[in-house]
Amino acid sequence: MTQSWLEELSASAAAVADRARASLVTVVQRGRGVGSGILWSPGWVVTNAHVARADRLSLSWGAGNAVPARVRARDLRLDLAILEFDEPFGQPAVFGDSTALRPGEWVFAVGNPWGVVGGVTGGVVIDAAAGRDGAWLALDLHLRPGHSGGAVVNVRGEVVGVNTMMNGPDVGLAIGSTAVRRFLAEHGLAKTITHLDQAA
Repeated sequence: MTQSWLEELSASAAAVADRARASLVTVVQRGRGVGSGILWSPGWVVTNAHVARADRLSLSWGAGNAVPARVRARDLRLDLAILEFDEPFGQPAVFGDSTALRPGEWVFAVGNPWGVVGGVTGGVVIDAAAGRDGAWLALDLHLRPGHSGGAVVNVRGEVVGVNTMMNGPDVGLAIGSTAVRRFLAEHGLAKTITHLDQAA
């Protein structure tokens, strides 16, 4: 009985990881390294501002596919950036509501840690309204170089945050999806947000 329950739990977690990987892209900064990004809508990727510092960027996914990308907007305070590209690919992410998260709830972070494409780590929510403006998530999971810009997803596979940084050895910080929604709307992507809400 216990083994069956654990097998079901393991299979469910793997399915969540697969869903998160479907909207994951690798952001390559010429001369500055590699990070992660989230395909929010055809032609648009959200990532960290510090992952999109270079003038020349490219996005890669799958087996060696790559396209050039342009920075549409960047906010250094929130550490968010929007990248625009011309060739549609991948499966857009589905928004979740970061304000609905509760301490103790399980979440997963997906990205490209140390260059491992689609690497996943898991843990629980410590604080769903961290920081002075409550826009941050504090998570009991490990983020590593390359996770930055990737997705934090809930147990339904909905994106509830964007990986940002480690805050000590056992705490990962992410920007909550509510703050990401506002950022997208401020830069004229409200239609993108509507599309994703309907997809959910």
